[in-house]
Amino acid sequence: MKKLLLTLVCAGAMMVSAFAQLLDEKNVTITMDLQPVLQLSLEGPDQLDFTFDNINAYYAGIIKYGANVLRVSSSVSFDLWATGLSQTTNFLWDQVVDYPNGGGNATPTIPTSALELRQFPENPSVVTLGCAVTVGSGTGAGSDYNSAFAPYDIASNILTAGTSNNSINVEENTNPYTSPTSTATVATEKYIAGGTGTGSGCQIVGGSYLLKTNLALVDPASSAAGAESGYYFTIDYRILPGLPAKFPAFEDAATASTSADATAADAASSLDDGAATYAEPGVYTMYVKYILVEDQ
Repeated sequence: MKKLLLTLVCAGAMMVSAFAQLLDEKNVTITMDLQPVLQLSLEGPDQLDFTFDNINAYYAGIIKYGANVLRVSSSVSFDLWATGLSQTTNFLWDQVVDYPNGGGNATPTIPTSALELRQFPENPSVVTLGCAVTVGSGTGAGSDYNSAFAPYDIASNILTAGTSNNSINVEENTNPYTSPTSTATVATEKYIAGGTGTGSGCQIVGGSYLLKTNLALVDPASSAAGAESGYYFTIDYRILPGLPAKFPAFEDAATASTSADATAADAASSLDDGAATYAEPGVYTMYVKYILVEDQ
């Protein structure tokens, strides 16, 4: 009997020892790096040709409808704008071919602001609250390119709708990434999406064309229901020389603007409504830079 009891005690001691062993563990630290991502894709041709070889083209201009589509995806709030640039002289197209017999009053100084854009849809900041600039109206630095191209008045060689709202924003070739300036009197410096300032109405919130629609952007601070836009734009282009070829869109924009760059473009060109000068025949080039940047 004594021997059997001793055996049971020993077995119990072995079981307690098995469940009292030490615990060994290791920890792994996880780091997450959320880097800002801004992606801008441009669909359509990266070179557009405008050939003016008949009188009707001079009078009516040439429009490239839906030539490019801009698609935006961004993890941060952003602004989007376009800038017209050249390779050599600030604010002027580059003349690469000079046709002879242009005449004594012909000038090769065609301003880059002679190019017009039209966007669809409008800058979504046009329907938001809190943005300091007037957008979409054609009278503010934040106005966009959504207005229809103004028709041409043959008799006066001007745009019949008055001040052009479609001449492209221009900058110096040495500083192409300067954002459009916000002043209430500038009609030529525009945003495609967003605007000057950091208020809720001046920026486009992060998102992607894959998920957002092109309906009106509702003020983020309001309770109104609506869908967001600002991530997908179709771009039309127009060049209207007029007769004589003085590019009335540029003339109207330069006259109405107090922008330093628009004034500089006007000064760089010899074209003038009140003078006998006109654009010299030849081949000219310029380029458009679309800039997507985190809202500052």
